Amino acid sequence: MSNMMTMQVSLVETTAGTAETVYVAMPSANEWKLQAAYFAPDANVTSNDTNYATIALKQGATSLASEATTTTDLGSLTAGTAVALAMTAGTGASREFGAGDSVTVAVTKTGTGAALVGAVSLAFEKIVS
Repeated sequence: MSNMMTMQVSLVETTAGTAETVYVAMPSANEWKLQAAYFAPDANVTSNDTNYATIALKQGATSLASEATTTTDLGSLTAGTAVALAMTAGTGASREFGAGDSVTVAVTKTGTGAALVGAVSLAFEKIVS
């Protein structure tokens, strides 16, 4: 059995200014730690410091990563080019998932926001069999 696992979820929200939340359930009976996350957009997104979208990964109320399409965070995005979502410091135990635990992928908007369509990829490492 592999010690690594990847999962992917599609973001299909097509209207700027509309929030989207998707839940990804851990299918394995083992314990896994979220190691990395990426977003690959299906369309170009121009950075904007007033009207932007924020992608957040959470377990329960704990934020594991949060990046925005602003000039200081993700910036402009190019279709088909993945960008890393940086893990929030100090979230060690909250990045651990067992069977049935869910990773929340939440897209929120500021101002008129930006339409985000693409895939979020999650990489996990097995920590307990």
